[in-house]
Amino acid sequence: MDFNLTDEHRALREMVREFAEKRIAPDAEVWDRDHHFPVDVVKEMGELGLFGITADPQWGGAGADFLSLCIAIEELARVDQSMAITLEAGVGLGINPIHEFGSDEQKKRWLPDLIAGRTLAGFGLTEPDAGSDAGATATRAELDGDE
Repeated sequence: MDFNLTDEHRALREMVREFAEKRIAPDAEVWDRDHHFPVDVVKEMGELGLFGITADPQWGGAGADFLSLCIAIEELARVDQSMAITLEAGVGLGINPIHEFGSDEQKKRWLPDLIAGRTLAGFGLTEPDAGSDAGATATRAELDGDE
C-alpha cells in the first residue's frame, strides 16, 4: 500500500487549508459561543466542490477517492470540528446513501443540490427507546392520502 499523497491530494489539502484558515478559523469561536450555523460558509464549501469530492461527475461531483474526502475533513477539523462534521455528515449521511442506493429519479432530484452545497440532507437518529442506535429506530412514515 502506498501511503504517499498524490499531487492532487496535496493540492486539495492546500486549497482546503487556505479556505479553512481564512474563512472559518477567524469566526469559529464566535459561531460556537453564539450557537450560529454559518449557512453562507457551507454554501462556499459547496462552491469549492467539497460536498461532491467523491460523487460521480454525472451528478456534479469530482469522482475523487475517499482519501480526498478524508483530507478535506481533516483540514476543516484543524480549525473547527463543527464545520468538519458538517461536511462528513453531508456526504456520509446525505449524499452517499442516495448516490449509492438511490434510483435514477432520486439521484436526479437530490444529488445536484446536495453536491453543490445548496441544500443539506437531514438524518433523524434519536428516539426514546433507541437512543442513537439507528438500527433500533421504530419511527415510520406512512402515506395517508396525499400526505
